Order: sequence, then structure tokens, then C-alpha cells
Amino acid sequence: PGTALSLLFLLNVALVVTWVLLLAVTLTYRHDWPRNAVGAAVGWAAWVVTYRCWYRWPWSPGPPGLG
Repeated sequence: PGTALSLLFLLNVALVVTWVLLLAVTLTYRHDWPRNAVGAAVGWAAWVVTYRCWYRWPWSPGPPGLG
């Protein structure tokens, strides 16, 4: 792949890592822990449904970058 595509991939990886870190920090450093735990679980579940389930169904357009 070209340099621009490699750079775009690295930026996407950095974005995902930042999202995971922000999710962990939000869960750890807020006052109302049970509510934040539910929010973190909902955020993680949305990621799982999107990337591990929805993109694998036959009627799905597939993950970004395919096609």
C-alpha cells in the first residue's frame, strides 16, 4: 500500500486506542461508578455488535474498505 494509506491506517489505530483509553478513564475516575460501568458496557457492546456481528451477516455491506 501507499504511504497515504499506511498513514490513514495508523491514524485509525490511534483513534481506536484513544477510544479504549477514554472508555477506561471514564469508567475509573467518575463519581457514580455503577452508572459509568453500564455506560462502558453499552459502548463496548455497540462496538462488538458493529464489528463482530453486523459486518459478518450476508446482507451487510461488509467492513469499511471492502468492495
